[in-house]
Amino acid sequence: MAKFILFPPVIFIVAYALIWLVSKLTAGFAPKPDNLPPGKLEPYACGEEYESKKVEPDYRTFFPFAIFFTVIHVAGLMIATLAASSVGWTLTGFAVLYVIGVAAVFAVLYSK
Repeated sequence: MAKFILFPPVIFIVAYALIWLVSKLTAGFAPKPDNLPPGKLEPYACGEEYESKKVEPDYRTFFPFAIFFTVIHVAGLMIATLAASSVGWTLTGFAVLYVIGVAAVFAVLYSK
């Protein structure tokens, strides 16, 4: 029975149920939107009127860093896993090829 209670989906369901219960019990303490003072939901910028603008994020700089982060962490995991096992010459060769592949990915990723 103790192993069943510590099973991750069971823990998730129990935690979710407890959070939902606390949320429902404390919902009465939250301020109602109709009781807000005037201007409470307006944007504020140092006491000046602020006209909000639509933001259009640019992901051109984000994706190279995201790929860099992913590749370098997977490469580190692969090399660390190979280092932890009994490595023969064959696996060492694969590790070297993997590092060369990672270097090629970076060369393509950051070449202009």
